[in-house]
Amino acid sequence: MEVLYKTFISQFLSSELLKALKPRIEEEVTKQFKKTFKGGTFNKGKNLIIFEVAKRYIENFINQEISEIEAGNEIKIISIENNLDVEVPISELSFPVKIKGKVDRVDEYNGQLRIVDYKTGKVAQGDVELVDWEEITVDYKYSKAFQILVYALMINKEILIENAEAGIISFKNLSSGFLKFGKKEKVGARTKDQLITQETLDTFTDELKGLILEICNPNEPFTEKEIA
Repeated sequence: MEVLYKTFISQFLSSELLKALKPRIEEEVTKQFKKTFKGGTFNKGKNLIIFEVAKRYIENFINQEISEIEAGNEIKIISIENNLDVEVPISELSFPVKIKGKVDRVDEYNGQLRIVDYKTGKVAQGDVELVDWEEITVDYKYSKAFQILVYALMINKEILIENAEAGIISFKNLSSGFLKFGKKEKVGARTKDQLITQETLDTFTDELKGLILEICNPNEPFTEKEIA
């Protein structure tokens, strides 16, 4: 995805540009698989299945973007696979804390800034929704929400966020589209706040600081979380 889309940075996508990518899919996926397998084969068995699935995922994604554009939506690529970092100031610690990561994609969808993370596995809308902020660093089911908010925090260092959306595109659940982070008032609530603001980032940063302080506390043992 990085190789195919990196030439579009600072451009609006068009159906013509995207259709021109489709003949390049097999060649690029082959090249990437050769890098990964380092001389190994992927022309039979499980490796071949994975190879074919990767091609299908990319083609389906490009087709969906073509459909979005032909429906009248505007998509502008801001950055692709951007390596970013952000320092988290914590006065209780005598050393700096810096978080690093690679943000898959930042774009504008009809003028709305979006921070996008790709997932090859299945992700549902409920996986990126939150009720109580205190749970985001405690319960593993909020790990995807945690990740995209960290990305938003890093992007905020580059582009001051006023109103942004952060979420996931799941290649295994592509029909659900862009799965946005959302904050709900209570479990089962239909309404949710899906905009990332400075207030959102400040609240998340407070929870993040608490987690880092817990990690750095020598009196707190490391305990592996049990995943239900």
